[in-house]
Amino acid sequence: MPFGNRRKQKRRIGKRFIKKDNNPIKLIKNMFDMLSVKKRVSLRLPKRLKASMTVEAAFVLPLFLFAFLNVISILEIYRAQSNMSAAMHLTSKEMAVCAYEYKTAFDNDVGKLESLGLTYGYASNRVKNILGEKYLNGSPIKGGVSGIGWYRSSVLEENDCIDLVATYTIKPPVAIVGFGEFKMYNRMLTRAWTGYDNAAAAGSNADEEQVYITPDGTVYHRSRACSYLKLSIVPVNMAVLESKRNEGGAKYYPCEECGKEEKSTVYITDYGTRYHSSLQCSKLKRTILEVPLSKVGGRGACSKCGGAH
Repeated sequence: MPFGNRRKQKRRIGKRFIKKDNNPIKLIKNMFDMLSVKKRVSLRLPKRLKASMTVEAAFVLPLFLFAFLNVISILEIYRAQSNMSAAMHLTSKEMAVCAYEYKTAFDNDVGKLESLGLTYGYASNRVKNILGEKYLNGSPIKGGVSGIGWYRSSVLEENDCIDLVATYTIKPPVAIVGFGEFKMYNRMLTRAWTGYDNAAAAGSNADEEQVYITPDGTVYHRSRACSYLKLSIVPVNMAVLESKRNEGGAKYYPCEECGKEEKSTVYITDYGTRYHSSLQCSKLKRTILEVPLSKVGGRGACSKCGGAH
């Protein structure tokens, strides 16, 4: 149809809509009806194009879902191992704290059988309680709680160390491309808090008197409970520091390490002569060593406990 005739036909159609009813509301409704018909006609796609889009979606969607499930499986495996490490870390710390009381109560070396008893009797049950039996049974760990082995662990066998080793098989929730079931293990090594025998390590006479010193101290102490060995850290405002005195009546001066930092709050001790701008200052950390009296070097006796026998 020639272009001019087509325009005339559209004009006649428009006049037909207008002449049909002079009501403005109906006229606007008729115009919207015409526009909606044109829109539906313009969006109509050929059947062949619709079919090709359906085929592409049928191929792409399963691949996308499979890749997405693979990523979820990898994250779940990583989460399971991280949770196991955190639970074993907490368990080993608790066992390290209790180790001193245990060795003091039984006063004997721990053998392999006793070590396995501590591992399976306490460590494995503690990890299970921290993570929850329901979580472990639903995790990628094959067999859940019963699938975790602790036979490689040792407790207080060598050098007072707690060596927890958990072995298990991972079964991915969804089959990962190139991976099936595989073995994994977590290990946590902690030294028990049983102390250190300085006198024995130095090969000194067991009958010799033991005293207490600090690396930077100038005196030795006969009592571990001496108040000079205890650090009572007190925060004070810098504005009132000038009026503060220690137990000996001495003033406080800036610490050589952190005193140059200007802060409104500083930290002092009862028997020290320095104020500190940071709680992390190494001068605020007290290391106490037990040594034989013959190893104190040029240190003199403490004025408070040095005369006690």
